[in-house]
Amino acid sequence: MEAATAEEAVRWAQEAAAIDLLVTEVILDNAMFGFDLSDAIRQRLPEMRTLYTTRYDLTGYEAELAGAVPMPVTADEQEFLAGVDKAAAAPPPPEPVAASAGAVPVLAPGTMLGHYQVMSCLYSETEAETYHAIQYTVQRPVALVLLKPHLLGDEKAVKEFKDRERVKASISHPRIAPLYEAGEAGGLLYYTREMPLGRSLEQLAAAGEHFNERVLVDVLYRIADAMTYAVERGYGYRPLSARDVYVDAESQASIVNVFRPAPATPRDQTADVASLLALVAPFATQGKARGLLQDLGEKPLDWASLYTKLDDIRHDMSERSLIRRAEDEDIAVAQPASSQWLGWTIAVVVLGLVAWLGGLTGKGLQTTKTLQKLEMIEIPAGPFVYQKNQHPNLNAFWIAKHQVTIAQYADFLDALKRGAPKAYDDPNQPETKTSHTPPDWEAYYAAAVGDGFFNKEHISLNSPVCRVDYWDAVAFAKWKHFRLPTEQEWEKAARGSQGNLYPWGNEPKPGASDGGQDGYNMWTPVDRITGDVSPFGVIGMAGNIQEWTSSWAPHPELPDVKVPVLRGGHFGLKSNAEILTSHHFAYMPEEATLARGFRTASDKPPEKP
Repeated sequence: MEAATAEEAVRWAQEAAAIDLLVTEVILDNAMFGFDLSDAIRQRLPEMRTLYTTRYDLTGYEAELAGAVPMPVTADEQEFLAGVDKAAAAPPPPEPVAASAGAVPVLAPGTMLGHYQVMSCLYSETEAETYHAIQYTVQRPVALVLLKPHLLGDEKAVKEFKDRERVKASISHPRIAPLYEAGEAGGLLYYTREMPLGRSLEQLAAAGEHFNERVLVDVLYRIADAMTYAVERGYGYRPLSARDVYVDAESQASIVNVFRPAPATPRDQTADVASLLALVAPFATQGKARGLLQDLGEKPLDWASLYTKLDDIRHDMSERSLIRRAEDEDIAVAQPASSQWLGWTIAVVVLGLVAWLGGLTGKGLQTTKTLQKLEMIEIPAGPFVYQKNQHPNLNAFWIAKHQVTIAQYADFLDALKRGAPKAYDDPNQPETKTSHTPPDWEAYYAAAVGDGFFNKEHISLNSPVCRVDYWDAVAFAKWKHFRLPTEQEWEKAARGSQGNLYPWGNEPKPGASDGGQDGYNMWTPVDRITGDVSPFGVIGMAGNIQEWTSSWAPHPELPDVKVPVLRGGHFGLKSNAEILTSHHFAYMPEEATLARGFRTASDKPPEKP
């Protein structure tokens, strides 16, 4: 059986009664590795042997190869058949480790390691696991790399881990994610590094994204710049994979810090450049982009020569752009004077209209693009499935369709400046709580107004407000003449009367509530969520950010202390069958994090405008 793609091979293997031998290249052309393909099939057919072939230098993949010797694709027929016989006669391989997506990580979400809180496991490798975490002291997202505990007694593994830390810490380049800190906590070794902006090639491939010629040139140019910087300084590196290259909303590329001590035998840079070109090939669907890759692949290039060639291409593109601009200006100059006056008249009218609209709104045209009004949805009276087998009966109530946004919360803070700042405080709010302005609000709000970045993540005025504590949420709701929902109200609004496992039904739907698939690693603008919708039409209850409720309960770790209960998932948690029924607890009502926000509720319908 021959398969044209890895996906086709997996589909065929799902129906096959047995497979004796899989022959696959190590570096495939669809952002996937032969190791992944072999592991995926062996989950069902563990007796299968694998023969790897390659056209690249595989230094750095020794752990994944597990002693196997790949066969060059240039091998003749006799060598190939001998390799097949040898692989087929090899002893049965060890039981495959569960695929990364299904493996149980060492650190569960919510675990504190030093001053880092684990949000989710990104991926697991032979010696280490990489997590998305929050540096709790400064609320900064990081990638936390943990040496697997069973290797802590292996002197060689520990030394190599620490050697890599030192190399990564010594690198300073704007396109290479820096190392923040190396440490030890709870007997575990770890280091943290920057979470690059944007989405990885792996995520972009899953979302079906493509690059035109100009974007492809910029992406490759910045990767080549970073790699040239490192190799010219004598650093070693492991090959780049689809999860190592990130592209942000401005098509600016950066890479994970893949650098390590230089090996005894230098890597084959021309093979590594060819591997990178193969990695981005699926994104080049336009003729010009495909032609660019073909031209780059015609001659062997190392990192420096790839950088030089791409720099020339970018220069040529800029010149062509200037020429086109000059030609357009020449055409404009050649127009009759009456046509030019007509253009000026239209421009003046348009500018006048913009100014008039700005005067109506008080904030220019920005408010036409942001959700200023809280849209409330009626949840009808009646019984519903609560938790597993409870059936309480609730009166009708109203709940906000979306989580409260940055724009809406900004209006609240403006109102406090104009009126009595304590008018909406809860009677139980402690005297030490003197402001409802979230930490770093000025920078946070400015980034949202500019549709820019905060903590290296995209943010807009329609992103849910976060870093608000319980008292902030209560005060906002009171200002709107609303309140916070109870736990029971929240769950009914999320699950419907029949008690769905997920807002959309009872079957998991990858990407419906998790960050990343929609282009946002953390906060998704509330009006951009399409999959996470409850039977009543309430949006964003399984993901985005967790929400404060008005219900209080004893903290599981502090049974003598009652704290507010939070409900729902957030961007750092994968959806699961308990996402809508789990109870989450803050250590205190004043606790505010990047993954917490709220929505409002009411006992009566909202007033008509």
